[in-house]
Amino acid sequence: MTLKLRSQLAISFVIALLAVSAHAQERTLTVLASGSASAVADRVTLGLSVSSGDLTATGLFVRQNDVVARLKKALVGAGVAAKDITEQPFHLTPNYEYGQNGTRIIGYRMDTPLEVALDRVDDLARLIDLASASGASQVSVGTFSTGGGRSLHGDAIKNAIANARKEATGIAKEMGKTLGDIVSIAETEDAGKGAPAGRGEEEERRESKAAAQPNTMSEKAELKVVFELK
Repeated sequence: MTLKLRSQLAISFVIALLAVSAHAQERTLTVLASGSASAVADRVTLGLSVSSGDLTATGLFVRQNDVVARLKKALVGAGVAAKDITEQPFHLTPNYEYGQNGTRIIGYRMDTPLEVALDRVDDLARLIDLASASGASQVSVGTFSTGGGRSLHGDAIKNAIANARKEATGIAKEMGKTLGDIVSIAETEDAGKGAPAGRGEEEERRESKAAAQPNTMSEKAELKVVFELK
């Protein structure tokens, strides 16, 4: 085989590949779509901290243990399961006095964090008041969550796929074609410059309502979905 013939065959092969690639691109439709999901939380964590001070470490430990025990008892009495109250390692801080004769310890301070898991979010405000009255010096609201193993992100992805299919179906109809199976799905935050499909007034109302309720969780998903065209 001559070099010239080989070159002609190679060129023909490249042209054929380009033709197949162009043909394949004509048979697909790419859509950018967004989806969202929201749910009212049925679990929440409450962060508490008990702080005490004393001149001696011995006195401080006694005082701190009494306050922590009183706080736990109050929470259990209010309906919180003992297993849902987790006492974290304490932090002991010496207080120093600095003078001409040197530095000496004049007392100690101890902080004991506790994490409380609540199965009833409606009890949050009541238990915050109870904890504050029962010895908690600091209170913070932790993370909200849902039970039953539900994944809001998974629900948001399903919603985005449904929005993408709806949008793609309309585009395919305008092209005189029929929408086929999904070729590929890629999750992305900034795929393309255009606005993703599937964001309507109803979705915006849901997001505004969720933002107004602190115990309502929401997730978003941005997808690039490629469909087959028939």
